[in-house]
Amino acid sequence: MTRLLVIDADTILYSSAAQQQTNKCNVIHKASGREKLFDSKTLFNDWIKSQDKWNKDEFEFQTVSELVGEPRFAFQSIKQKVENIFNVSYCDDYVVCIEGEGNFRKDYQTPYVAYKAQRTEKPLLFNECREYFLKKYKDRVIVSVGRETDDTCNIMAWESYNRALKTRDKGQANYVISYVDKDIKANSRAFLLNYNKLEDGIFWNDGLSQTKAFLTQCLIGDSADNIDGVKILADVTKQRYGITVKGVGPATAAKILDDCKTEKEMADRVVEAYIEAHPEDHCQRLQDIAFFLYLQRYEGEVFDWNTYYEGLTG
Repeated sequence: MTRLLVIDADTILYSSAAQQQTNKCNVIHKASGREKLFDSKTLFNDWIKSQDKWNKDEFEFQTVSELVGEPRFAFQSIKQKVENIFNVSYCDDYVVCIEGEGNFRKDYQTPYVAYKAQRTEKPLLFNECREYFLKKYKDRVIVSVGRETDDTCNIMAWESYNRALKTRDKGQANYVISYVDKDIKANSRAFLLNYNKLEDGIFWNDGLSQTKAFLTQCLIGDSADNIDGVKILADVTKQRYGITVKGVGPATAAKILDDCKTEKEMADRVVEAYIEAHPEDHCQRLQDIAFFLYLQRYEGEVFDWNTYYEGLTG
C-alpha cells in the first residue's frame, strides 16, 4: 500500500520567511510622545525593571521589522525542511498543505473568545515564500480555502483512521500527518510525525490519547489563538483534586484527567469543572471555547458539544 506524507507546512512557511528579518521594538512614552528603539521587547523589559521613574503601563509598543536576508535563503530553508521531513518518514510520496483565504471560525460570534486577536503581522517575505511553495511543489500543494490548514490535515487524518477502523488494521491508515502545532495531536487519530522532533519518529495517536489532549485544551485554552479555558477554578474543584493554584495549566489539567479510564469520563470532568467555575453560562462557554479548539473531521463539519459528547466511548 502506498503511504502518503501530509505536511502541515504553515509553520515552515512562516518560520523560513521570518528568519530573514529582524523585529525590533519601538517604545513610545504615552505622556511625552518620546520614542526609543530597542533591539527586542525582552531588552525593553530588562530595562524597565531597572527604572524607578517609570512603569511599563506608561508605554506603548510598535514592532519595526527590517529585511536582513534574501528570498533565496528563505526558499532554501523551505526546501531543506521539507526534504528532511520526507527523508525520515518512510513514505512513498508527500503533499504540503498551506493556508489560503478565509476561515469559517472568524464568522462565529461569541463573547468568550476574541479569536487570534493578538496575532502579529505576517513576515515580510510571506508572499514570496507562499509563491515559492506554489511553484516548487505544484501538484503536491494543497491550499486550504475557507478553513485552516489544520482542518485540511485533520480531515485527511480521519479519512485514514476510518479506513483502519473499518478494516481493523492500522496498516491500512495510509496517511502520515507531519505537524508541529499541538492542535493536530489534540484532534487527529492517525500516524503522526512531529517535525520539530524528527528523532522521535512516527507514532500512532489513538482515540484515548487524542481525546485527552483535546479535553486538556478545553481546560487550559490556547494562548497562541487567544482562547481561554477555565481561567479560575472553583474552590470545590480544587479541593476535589488537591489543586492549590487558581488557573489551569498542564499539571493541573493532568490532575483532573489522568486517572480517567474512558473518553466520556474525561469529558464529564471537563463539564464538571466548567459548571463549578461558571454556573451561570457554563454550557455556552464550553460550546464556544471547544468550537475554536476543535478541527473538522470531514468537509463542512460544524462543531456541537452535544454531538461530540455522544460520539465518545465509555
